[in-house]
Amino acid sequence: MFIFLHAPGADVTADLMIASNEEYLARARDVIGDPSVDVEILNVSKWWINETVAEYYSDGNIFCLGDAVHRHPPFNGLGSNTCIQDAFNLAWKIEYVMSGKAGPKILDTYNLERQPVGMDVITRANQGLRDHVPWMQAIGMTEPDVEKRKAVLAEFEEKGEVGRRRRQDFHRGIENTGTEFHGLGIEMNQQYRSEAVYHADEPKAPALPADAVRERLISTYPGMRLPHAWLNTRVPGKQFSTIDLAGHGNFCLITGPGGQAWKDAGDEVSKTVGVEIKSYSIGWKEDYEDVYCDWEKRRDIEEDGCVLVRPDRFVAWRSKGMIEDPKAKLEAVMKRVLFL
Repeated sequence: MFIFLHAPGADVTADLMIASNEEYLARARDVIGDPSVDVEILNVSKWWINETVAEYYSDGNIFCLGDAVHRHPPFNGLGSNTCIQDAFNLAWKIEYVMSGKAGPKILDTYNLERQPVGMDVITRANQGLRDHVPWMQAIGMTEPDVEKRKAVLAEFEEKGEVGRRRRQDFHRGIENTGTEFHGLGIEMNQQYRSEAVYHADEPKAPALPADAVRERLISTYPGMRLPHAWLNTRVPGKQFSTIDLAGHGNFCLITGPGGQAWKDAGDEVSKTVGVEIKSYSIGWKEDYEDVYCDWEKRRDIEEDGCVLVRPDRFVAWRSKGMIEDPKAKLEAVMKRVLFL
């Protein structure tokens, strides 16, 4: 398989992009380096490198997701992941509205939460493509003249300053592509901003890492993903994750020692608002054991605080510690995020 890109600055209108088989054969032989080699073309197809995201994902009761609203090259492997995340965000909201568990206005939060993610993803994916330019330039790949390309490659063999600089430029260029394979931050640092997330009790959003593409911020800040931490039972069995507790179409409330009032509030509020809240306590001799102390490091709350998690495993709200009337607060939060 050969992949040919047009020359920089070339006119890429549709008519001019259609080459003849003879031109494709000539280019293939040129790449192989032998004009006499027998080549047979099995198929030719065009692929457009897109960098586009819809200005809005929904309008009334019409919702678009996936490649219909964000198109980009496959760098960082963000395509299918982002499509699935769009669906994951929208599906529970539609189900809750259809079953009377949430008000219709919650559907407006789909666009508010997911469109900024699409913008970040298409920007990162195309930057991943552009990140390859320095190493291509270092080996002369962008030079249109074959003799100039040969001259550049010859410099790599020089033992002096010219060769040293050429090799260093190439190595730096390769290192520059590292975010294509180590982009955990761009995959996981989403911070949803909508009325389906309760931010009123938070002073300010935590700052993202300096390298927000490579590094992930692990936090229970409302609007962010529930952090993963390995858990187990008092009598050790198969380990499982905090993420396994959440989701499954339900809200989830996680607390710890001293947080029984939150669990009681979860049971009562579930009946009041008609939405099931699964409540768990994590800690010493609680429902589940924080055997590696991972949850303690990542929870951002005291033992008697709580983290409320949406069905899509994003944090809806949290309380740093126990408060005077946990039931009233939890009920107010649930009604707010569900537009009841």
